[in-house]
Amino acid sequence: MSDWAEELLRSSCERVAEVERAAGTRFPLYAEGGSWTTTARGSWAGGFWAGLLALRSVATGAGDPVPVRRRLDVWAEADTVCRGLVFWYGSGGERCGAHAPEPSTADVARRLAEAYDDRVGAIPWGTALAPEGPPVRPDGAAGVVPLLAAHGYDEIARRHLDTHLRLGSAGWRRGAAWLLLSCVDGSRRWDGFAERSRALAGEWTAPDSDSSATAIAAVALLKSDHARTRAAGEELVRAAARGTAEYAGRTGLRVVWGDFFTALGAALVVGLVGPDHW
Repeated sequence: MSDWAEELLRSSCERVAEVERAAGTRFPLYAEGGSWTTTARGSWAGGFWAGLLALRSVATGAGDPVPVRRRLDVWAEADTVCRGLVFWYGSGGERCGAHAPEPSTADVARRLAEAYDDRVGAIPWGTALAPEGPPVRPDGAAGVVPLLAAHGYDEIARRHLDTHLRLGSAGWRRGAAWLLLSCVDGSRRWDGFAERSRALAGEWTAPDSDSSATAIAAVALLKSDHARTRAAGEELVRAAARGTAEYAGRTGLRVVWGDFFTALGAALVVGLVGPDHW
């Protein structure tokens, strides 16, 4: 039975309306003590807000996700691999039939493919967001892999994913969740990633203290073709809904990507969306 998932999806959609009222025309990032910190352009997480609005539209028919989706276009030419997160998760409504495809989705896929660097073996992190640090980071494959693959750049997507998996998550649990999700997305498209997906999934036998990491991992497990793995994903998404998130040294938070992946997990359980829509 998935009554719990239907109720979680319903409550998630209601919370979207609450966040809408709090954020106004800005993008929500995280909430502490019930008060939302917002950004003007969405930063790296803007696609999750657009994704939540699209998911609510698919679930309830309420709202129009297109205006927020179009506001993501300010990032189309930004020098950051995080465009994968922004435009893959921000464009899920296109694949669900909630709205027509926006031209920038394919344009960003092309721009990311053109940014691939053979010397790095990946699309480098870039300079637009947190430029200090290594050129390949654990969260640099999420969204990029399915976005490239959906637009015909399979070989670049495979190489990009291989490099990220080889370098690993360096003990960062949310990074490990991003890598698991990226690897599962790869395994759904190409041979050679299924075994690595199973190994990474084996690290998620219990929820993390960061509920957003738990929610990301839950969605990865729910994309599996194996019943036992999906059952583990269901347990994780339920745990994520009960927990609180961590971000930028803060604890006890709600974060927009955690809300998105929790709602997406519930939507996968009830069959509202498919594993390749997001």
